[in-house]
Amino acid sequence: MLFSKGRLQVIPDTPDVVVRGSSREARCAIVGGRILLATKVRRIVASLVVRFRAKHEELFNPAMSVAWQPEITSVVVKDGYVCAGAVEMPFDELTGQQEWRFSMGIPGNIGETVFTPSAFIAYELVAEMRVASMMPWAPFTRQVTTVPMAVKRVPAEDSLWAALAAERLDVSATWRDRLELSAIASSRVINDAESFDIAGVLRPRVKGLRLIRAAFELRETILGPFDCHSDGTGNTTVPCSRELSLVIPDACTADGMHMQTAFAPTVMPARSGVVIDQEIRISGALDVPQAYNDIQYDIAAGPIRVSHEIVFVVQIVEETGEVHSVRLSTGVYVLPLSAAPVSDLPRYEHSAKDVLLAAGQLWTCSRLSSDDGCPPPAYSPPSCTIVTVSSCNA
Repeated sequence: MLFSKGRLQVIPDTPDVVVRGSSREARCAIVGGRILLATKVRRIVASLVVRFRAKHEELFNPAMSVAWQPEITSVVVKDGYVCAGAVEMPFDELTGQQEWRFSMGIPGNIGETVFTPSAFIAYELVAEMRVASMMPWAPFTRQVTTVPMAVKRVPAEDSLWAALAAERLDVSATWRDRLELSAIASSRVINDAESFDIAGVLRPRVKGLRLIRAAFELRETILGPFDCHSDGTGNTTVPCSRELSLVIPDACTADGMHMQTAFAPTVMPARSGVVIDQEIRISGALDVPQAYNDIQYDIAAGPIRVSHEIVFVVQIVEETGEVHSVRLSTGVYVLPLSAAPVSDLPRYEHSAKDVLLAAGQLWTCSRLSSDDGCPPPAYSPPSCTIVTVSSCNA
């Protein structure tokens, strides 16, 4: 073991780099961690450098790297001396390990990690060490270790993005003054590798309509440097969906969905579907896949942009036998689970240090308690899109 070069490891404090806020307002993120060299004896380290860089293309992978972030370097040891900002821990004789602590800043406008069939943005943390050798023909031995790291972006607290994401999903639209559709969910934020509960409501405006199919779809649209999508329309896929088929009501396929009505649903003999003569509520849960495998996080800026929408699809039949496919869609956000903030400092207006601000708040409270003629501001409902696709007589 005297001539063994040892085993080099780089262990980041967090597996991912989480940037808070949009690319224009986000601050730098800190990446820190430990570097371990497992040897039985203490070795003389000539240099130790940690790099955060974009991952390059693989040999047999057709996807190309479109990351624009330059390499970020943190020098831990130079010419045998520990640099400023780094810390060398005492040699552990029990485990035979040498340890160094490092940290570096990642700019807030860095591109998020994303993988598509033709392009990707990925990063890795690389530690390179040169250790003095006891062999005269090889004065130094070089070791390199690599750890992949994902860059994720979440809304900053008290930002407009966070306010929009925290809104309750509740959109409605009317199809030809015949049928009203609504989509309801507790939030517009969808986390990967979790289930997303959603419900759809049908309210009839006329008689004679029958429901034969209802479905929820989570659609993903990716805009980027694609060879087959150079027109800018992007590539749209459906990572997950749920469908309720009512063509034969007695043998319907639910697929984890439930239909609720105030009264027993009406079924016409020798006719397919359920009569829409009352409010029908259809609920279910979408099993969102793991990020980077079958779905990507939302990306608003960069060479690759990703957006998502929830689509409530129903197929109805008129009295004439004509079948219509009606879609109600609205935007949602697929985001990672945001960790707790690094610090929990009190807000300035809660510090009771500004006399003028305190007086203004007191005056506002007195006005609200005495003046009922000033109603709270009204907000317009979120926009939604409804598309109708008609087919031949069925």
